[in-house]
Amino acid sequence: MFGELTPEAIESLLHSEIFARIAYVDRRGVPYIVPITYAYDGEAIYGYSLLGAKIEYMSAHPEVCVEVDKIESAADWRSVTARGTFRQVHGQAAELAVERISDRLRTYAAATSAPVPAWKSFVARSGGPGIAYRIDVTAKQGRYSTSD
Repeated sequence: MFGELTPEAIESLLHSEIFARIAYVDRRGVPYIVPITYAYDGEAIYGYSLLGAKIEYMSAHPEVCVEVDKIESAADWRSVTARGTFRQVHGQAAELAVERISDRLRTYAAATSAPVPAWKSFVARSGGPGIAYRIDVTAKQGRYSTSD
């Protein structure tokens, strides 16, 4: 059976997962999609990245799309797409964004008995300069499939 997720199910999925994919376009209009770790507060999706092409392109074209999935099998899955506007955050807002993501990573890593490196963000593991960002969500939709 296939169907649309309820608004409550959409919120639940966005709050419960830590991995997503973010889609954006480069300066030439070429689309890209890359994995991210994230945190969600009910209004925005927060990310943290090394300074590079992704941040440069999202700054140039701030309309992005984020997809979050929970896949149990080919017949049992839930998926949410959220469209929104990218913006870098700085100062205390950036610290809060990084704290949210780090808390989610630690919680997930502890719950799944992940190895110690998984408890830290990619930016923290790489030791490079990080950029915190926020996607102000403007639209959400979700679908599901179940074998029941």
